[in-house]
Amino acid sequence: MAISVEQKVGLFFLASLILLAVMIELVEDWRPFEDQYAYHAYFNSSVGLSVGDPVRIAGVDAGKVLEISIEDSRVRVDFYVNREDVLREDSVAQIRQTNMLGGTFLGVDFGSADSKLLPVDSTVQTEDSANIDQLISNLDRNQDRVLRPLGELVDETREPLADAVNRLESIITKIDEGEGTLGRLVNNPALYEEMTAMSTRLNQLLARLDSGEGTLGKLIADPALYDNLNHTMINLADLSDQIKSGEGTLGKLLVDDRLYEEAAQTVANLNEITGKVNQGKGSLGKLLHDDALYDNVNESMVRISSIAGKIDDGHGTLGRLLNEDDLYLDAKTTLHKVEKSVDGISDTGPLSALGVVLGTLF
Repeated sequence: MAISVEQKVGLFFLASLILLAVMIELVEDWRPFEDQYAYHAYFNSSVGLSVGDPVRIAGVDAGKVLEISIEDSRVRVDFYVNREDVLREDSVAQIRQTNMLGGTFLGVDFGSADSKLLPVDSTVQTEDSANIDQLISNLDRNQDRVLRPLGELVDETREPLADAVNRLESIITKIDEGEGTLGRLVNNPALYEEMTAMSTRLNQLLARLDSGEGTLGKLIADPALYDNLNHTMINLADLSDQIKSGEGTLGKLLVDDRLYEEAAQTVANLNEITGKVNQGKGSLGKLLHDDALYDNVNESMVRISSIAGKIDDGHGTLGRLLNEDDLYLDAKTTLHKVEKSVDGISDTGPLSALGVVLGTLF
């Protein structure tokens, strides 16, 4: 059966596609016009890294991984970079993850600027980094370490927590139904109005205080009160200094030791006097301890009271002097006669004066 032209064209196109795919697969890493400088590095593990993965210097694609092999219980990674002047002796290579889905590349840093360039086909220093397996293992271990105590805590507090939730639900129900003080606060509009009115009055009071009205307002707004108080404190400080320096009576009371000694001596004397009185010595001691002296004094007071009663009743000469007016009038008349006699004596001689006195008196 003859093949038509259309079939020939189709077969040719299909063969071209297959050849193109093979060429892409075979010559993917073939770059005849790119410089390649080979290096190698040793790792304890190269999980996720494959031949053909990119080599990135400071995040910039600069080469590819050529070969991965095992050498002396370590993993040897051979790679190339497209520049000879980027790797230095202290450059460090790490196997890094491009993302959490598993993309991997070989990352190399520049190293320090004062370090020497690393010769081609030399060993690059390495630093192991955590791979995805280690991260998952660490995550599982940390998760177990954190969540297990948390689960145990939840199991232990399940019943108290449920009880607390039930109580909280009961409290919310009571509040919603208007029970208790908080329920009234939530449901009683009159209480809300009272609180609003109280808030209004409080704002008015604060406004008055801020404007300096009233005693409290003056205390807050009047600077003269502060000045007076400050002046008073200064005076108190001066007074305190004067007292400390011994000035004035109060200062001497605090500073002068002689006053203390005199007070101590006075107290000692008082103690001595009190001791003598308690022992019955002296007049005061006898007054306190001698019953005979008390009886004599009592008897004397009785007699004095009797004499005063008689005088008040007009008995005796002294009683008459106090109670009878005739004696007072006679004494007054006599005094007048004496005055006249004295006046006559001043105007006459001795004999005439004697006669005048006798005549006046008799």
